Amino acid sequence: MPEAKGAPQSEHFSLQITRMNGVPLAKMKVHSLQTVGELITAIKTAARADDLNMMLAFNSEVLQPALTLQDAKLSDGCNVVAIRYPELFLAATYDDGLTKIWSAETGNCERTIEGCSSVVTGVAFGASGLSLVLGMMDGHVQLRSVTSGEIIREYRAHQAPIAGVACSANGQLLATGSLDRTAIVWNFETGRAMKVFSGHSGSVTSLAFSSDSLTLGTGSEDFTVRLWKVVEKRPETILKGHAGCIKAVNFSQHAKGLASGSTAGEVMIWSMTGRLELNLSPLGFAVCAVSYSPDGMSLAVGGTEGQCRIFSIGTGVCILAIQCNSGPGSVRSVSFSPAGTLLATGAEDGNMSVFGTADGHCKLAMPAHVREGTDQSVGVFAVAFSPGPTPPPHRGRVAKP
Repeated sequence: MPEAKGAPQSEHFSLQITRMNGVPLAKMKVHSLQTVGELITAIKTAARADDLNMMLAFNSEVLQPALTLQDAKLSDGCNVVAIRYPELFLAATYDDGLTKIWSAETGNCERTIEGCSSVVTGVAFGASGLSLVLGMMDGHVQLRSVTSGEIIREYRAHQAPIAGVACSANGQLLATGSLDRTAIVWNFETGRAMKVFSGHSGSVTSLAFSSDSLTLGTGSEDFTVRLWKVVEKRPETILKGHAGCIKAVNFSQHAKGLASGSTAGEVMIWSMTGRLELNLSPLGFAVCAVSYSPDGMSLAVGGTEGQCRIFSIGTGVCILAIQCNSGPGSVRSVSFSPAGTLLATGAEDGNMSVFGTADGHCKLAMPAHVREGTDQSVGVFAVAFSPGPTPPPHRGRVAKP
């Protein structure tokens, strides 16, 4: 029977279904009026994995199950990525300019990102977990698709090297900090600069968003931490007390505090109003990285002695010491998993590992990245856990009582 006049045009076409790492799963014949949810069911049936939680992504966006394939703008030959959730990924940047995305469950490298204009000095996942922000030595920023590795957007953010990048929890903002002594907040979707924060008398070396996305914290070579209001027109709050360059700042996810660590071996915990709440100093080594646990009850600290120590926020006592590498090389970066049960570390000797936070046992040790043509391990510059791609909301009808 011919279709009614004015009815949506429908057709059959083929889609390529792949995994996150680009490995093909299936080539499926579909119908344009079929829904994304029906396609997910068909993929799971073909894979004999009916109990698997799965979502589909196209062009770095999660497809809503209720959409038809036509409304999702899928057409013949499109590549759709099947993502199992919850699935954890780790991004790691290396001293030779490469970025790798690792599975935190298998330890396999899911993707290698090349083609950056310079050495990558900062990495952060977008709030959706499907995009990755890279800050570079030449002042450029790249927004990359996690599912394809392709560049979504690239622009010159600073005239000097970028020291760090951060993404807001609400998915709307991106921040960059630079050796030009400024931090800039950008619109995540458009790449448009929204605010430039200047005032530090030294390079901005680290930065982080508060969990409510309303405050940006920056650490600097001028020995101070500054809290900037992203939306409100208010002067910054200046936190003084450190005796060294601030190498790391991190907010509690409950927006109750900020931790800062310096090259003078200090770790300080501040209230959101700038009051010093806890001083863990002196630690006896230069601090390179700090990370709050998701529950805000503990803090991981990495430094030049090659260990990662976890401190209780309530008592200030070290509750766990983890040897992260075989030598004294610095632990440059630490990151808690979203559930807080795992801790990832990256070190200058090339070691990248995932430890259990309950006992400090190594769960995964990623293979060292070796410089091409040599047997020399390349140092890990930064690591970051993905927030985990957020499953699309269920939009089915709710039965009436």
